[in-house]
Amino acid sequence: MFHLKSISKEFVRTKLQRNQFLIARDQFSGVQAALRRFFDAPQDCKTLDPLEETRGVYLLEGTQQWVLKYNHLTSWKKQLTNFFGRKKTYGLHDLTNEFINLQRINPAADFVPRVAAYGYRTRRLIFLKEEYLLVNFFADHCDVDKRLQSNPEQAEQLLEQIFELFSRMLALGFCHLDPHPKNILIGPDQQLRLIDFECCAHQVLEQNFALGFLHGYFYTYWFQRFISKERYHHVSDNYLRRAHPALNRSVFDPVYLRFRDHKVGRTTRYSVMTSQPAQQAFCERLQGR
Repeated sequence: MFHLKSISKEFVRTKLQRNQFLIARDQFSGVQAALRRFFDAPQDCKTLDPLEETRGVYLLEGTQQWVLKYNHLTSWKKQLTNFFGRKKTYGLHDLTNEFINLQRINPAADFVPRVAAYGYRTRRLIFLKEEYLLVNFFADHCDVDKRLQSNPEQAEQLLEQIFELFSRMLALGFCHLDPHPKNILIGPDQQLRLIDFECCAHQVLEQNFALGFLHGYFYTYWFQRFISKERYHHVSDNYLRRAHPALNRSVFDPVYLRFRDHKVGRTTRYSVMTSQPAQQAFCERLQGR
């Protein structure tokens, strides 16, 4: 796991029940105690999502509240990939990637969770079998999906806030690659926050392209449940005219329409947002070159 060395300088390494953990130095005692309680009696911890055979999400409590995410890797190729950090992709659903992503995000982004600990267990020394990620818990928040199921009349107002959140994110140099309504939380202060950073681009290759991706993708996955395409486009267009008057429409429009009106495969989405050649080739295909 040497590839994590550069992003874990503020963490202390320790061992908990055959698991190696990196714990944030400024939270060490509280986090260590909470993790020990979890491993002693995981069945006593509240779950935040339905448990799956290979995944779990728990609420841990102590000096504060944290979210503990657990993932069991079943593919030996993936186990090797995560241990050595050989494959530089950001779209894989695993906690090692989420740890890397959150550590590389601009610290000024106060609307994302912060890592309190990252843990893993190996087999035969080099096969990463299990992953853990502990992040701060956003108390008294609800996700956009739940809010709009109970208050559908708030769709347009919330949509404008979400577009503002996307712009803040891009201005800080990163892009969440799966920003659907369940990954956006609304706080008691009505501020929006992003969660679940398993899929993230650490840099914005081209602002107009990124805006096209975000505004288009968010409708397809799956804001279309709450608003018509015409109203969505109206809110998007008005927001962009006000907030991004210099927007290059020749780049934005075809990307926006492609992601809004069609489902784009996961591999393509991640490649065009993390690779300049892939993004350029995608734009050329859209323009029929």
